[in-house]
Amino acid sequence: MVTDRQLWNRDELYGEVWSTPMKTLAQKYGISDVGLAKVCRKLAIPVPGRGHWAKKEAGHDVKPLPLPILKEKVVLWKPTPRPEPPKLSDSATAPELAQVEQLEKVIGEVALKRGSLSHPLIDQARSLLGKCHADDRPILWTPEPCLDIRVSKANLDRALRITAGLISVIEDAGYSVSVETRDRKHQTLARIHGEEIQFGVVEKVDRVEITTPPKGGLLERVLTFAGKPVTYEPSGKLSIIVWSAWGSDRKKWTDRKSRIEEQLCQIAAGFIRLALADRAEKEKRAAAERERQRIAQEHAQLEGLIKTEKSRVRALGQAAARWSRAHQIRSFISAARDAAIQNGQSVEAGCPFGDWITWAERQADRMDPLKESPPSIIDRMAEREPSSPSYYGYGYQKPDPPFRFPKPIWRMTR
Repeated sequence: MVTDRQLWNRDELYGEVWSTPMKTLAQKYGISDVGLAKVCRKLAIPVPGRGHWAKKEAGHDVKPLPLPILKEKVVLWKPTPRPEPPKLSDSATAPELAQVEQLEKVIGEVALKRGSLSHPLIDQARSLLGKCHADDRPILWTPEPCLDIRVSKANLDRALRITAGLISVIEDAGYSVSVETRDRKHQTLARIHGEEIQFGVVEKVDRVEITTPPKGGLLERVLTFAGKPVTYEPSGKLSIIVWSAWGSDRKKWTDRKSRIEEQLCQIAAGFIRLALADRAEKEKRAAAERERQRIAQEHAQLEGLIKTEKSRVRALGQAAARWSRAHQIRSFISAARDAAIQNGQSVEAGCPFGDWITWAERQADRMDPLKESPPSIIDRMAEREPSSPSYYGYGYQKPDPPFRFPKPIWRMTR
């Protein structure tokens, strides 16, 4: 169901536009001032012109332009504001922040000169990529484990110098770079603050249409795109890409106004930012998991307490019922004894009715939860295992017939 908060209110926006500068108001809604101006045009809302806010600050009486009447109602959805990226200060300590800021101020050419082409990883990559053949792109590729460098042969030396400079900056900052094989794939990993950042150097390849396809020999095999013959040519533009999935932080640096060589320290600082953000995210997930486990443990404890309380309440009701039953049986025994005495019957021990009174009192005591339960043959039968031969088969004895009241009492109680 669409609510008023999801749609632009023309009258409210008109009042806000003439009371707040566009840039400030755009930040409130999580869009740019250009996007807010487009919304105003679609809703036919006049906006302040140049010098409006300066005149207003100077004390001039500047009146807003009147809001025109729309012939047809215009319905516009409000944009969903983008979540703000996490601040580095929220996930890093003071020394870590100082290290990032210091790296961002260093000129990249200095790091490039410090890079050692004799580094074991650089020497291994030069040896493997220098003698391998290019693919259809044509980009150098080798099945052997080495640094993730995907460039043409003409730009291999430059890519090695860039990688050497970046490795030098990362190692000088106290971290490490290694090449590992996982799931039959070779990865270049920078270990920073306990996190792994997978990166590589990639050259952009342009797709060029062929007007006259070559003929003869191997050149007859021409790639096609959308039915047109094409070829792929290296552009010479290099990029350093972080292959791991990250959030809003930057994960690609490309040759533009400034070449990659001039951005090496900034790239290393970007790696540290990514590692700190990932560490903070893991800590956040761990805290959420601990909170979830705490709530689950509290629920389990509460369920256990509820179960125990229900059992106690049930036991209390059963005990009360047994006590009431025992009290009722004792009242009945007393009434039966009085009736037998009135009819001249003997109630002493040794006579049938006297023995019955003794037995009935013992049964009342067995039911009464406030008295010690005397032993009974029933307990012996309950302790016997059902698999015992004497329980179902031979050895089973027929129980004695139930007790019958003496005739005078029986007639009285009928």
